[in-house]
Amino acid sequence: MARTRTTAAPHDVAHRSRGFAVLLVVTFLALTNYAALLSVVPLWAAEGGAGSAAMGSTTGVMMAGTVAAQLAMPWLFRLLDLRTMVVVGAALLGVPTPLYLLTTDLLPVLALSAARGAGFALVVVAGGTLVAELAVTGRFARSAALYGTSAALPNLVALPGGVWVAQTWGFDLTFWSAGAASLAGSLIALCLPGRTRGSFTLGSLAAARRIVRPIGIFLLAAAAFGAATTFVPVAGPGTRDVALALLAASAALVAARLAAGAVGDRFGTGRLLLPGGLLCAAGVAVIAVSLTGGPWFLLGAVLLGAGFGATQNDSFVSVVRALGAGHHGAASTVWNIAYDGGLGAGAFVLGLVIAQAGYTGAFLTLAAVITAVVLGLTWARPRER
Repeated sequence: MARTRTTAAPHDVAHRSRGFAVLLVVTFLALTNYAALLSVVPLWAAEGGAGSAAMGSTTGVMMAGTVAAQLAMPWLFRLLDLRTMVVVGAALLGVPTPLYLLTTDLLPVLALSAARGAGFALVVVAGGTLVAELAVTGRFARSAALYGTSAALPNLVALPGGVWVAQTWGFDLTFWSAGAASLAGSLIALCLPGRTRGSFTLGSLAAARRIVRPIGIFLLAAAAFGAATTFVPVAGPGTRDVALALLAASAALVAARLAAGAVGDRFGTGRLLLPGGLLCAAGVAVIAVSLTGGPWFLLGAVLLGAGFGATQNDSFVSVVRALGAGHHGAASTVWNIAYDGGLGAGAFVLGLVIAQAGYTGAFLTLAAVITAVVLGLTWARPRER
């Protein structure tokens, strides 16, 4: 990212630090809603008799709603400031959540998921843009890692916890608590800096070409994670082992994202894209052959989480720096489209493949595709420096 400021007044640093701290809290609360329901909504659809393709569509439709809102960002940036986008987005995540309890019919479930997807888009795109605006000079990769950690920490507790609570205490508690978390985030977001706006311009064609590799690899990593979190709770060995696997994947994701921030600031960005992508492929393959449970099942989850965490941070920083100053809104939008589109596409497409090849065959196919494309993108493009 091109540097637009070499020094900062103490009051400016303090202002940015306070705003950044509020952003971390809001992001954690809003994404607790997202993480808690990522695997729970497909289970809720299954309660109504949904098959594998329909279950995958709950994640796919939510991510489609997310991507649709993200494609509208050039207009939304002109209409709303970043604080308002976060406030409205967190509310859109929270308000529809308890309404799932009214029915298990697929169409209403999909409609609620699409609405939540739009809210999710507002939170993550505006949040990512604010990170680029509030980060202190020279510490952008670490700031991105901290922001990513606040977004990933809900996966550590809420992702496995949502499944466990739903299957142990019932869906009511899961939906109500997830809704309350996001609404609390909406209220706290009122303390974010006001009047800051994003913009959507990609810059030069050369800059746009430089983001193909990081976006492509990250999209595949997101597809792997979306597919696993949607179908492992159904295909896996049981509630306890599945919850442990999701917990292990989330812990590895957080640790890898933090490590990637330190590596990025010290050695440069783009260096973890290849190993991160291959870790995702390896994790999916190991999960595929160990769906009955045991240590290998847990190892597969760890590999997948670590690969996803590494590619998250390295790709985000690579895209922001490739597009340069003045294009933070575009960088955040493009990266989040890859994130959410990958999650949704991975779940939806794997659901279709499962119907033909079964769980093991579908996961092995996904691992092979990720490996081939990651290697192809790496060999076709020079490493970012």
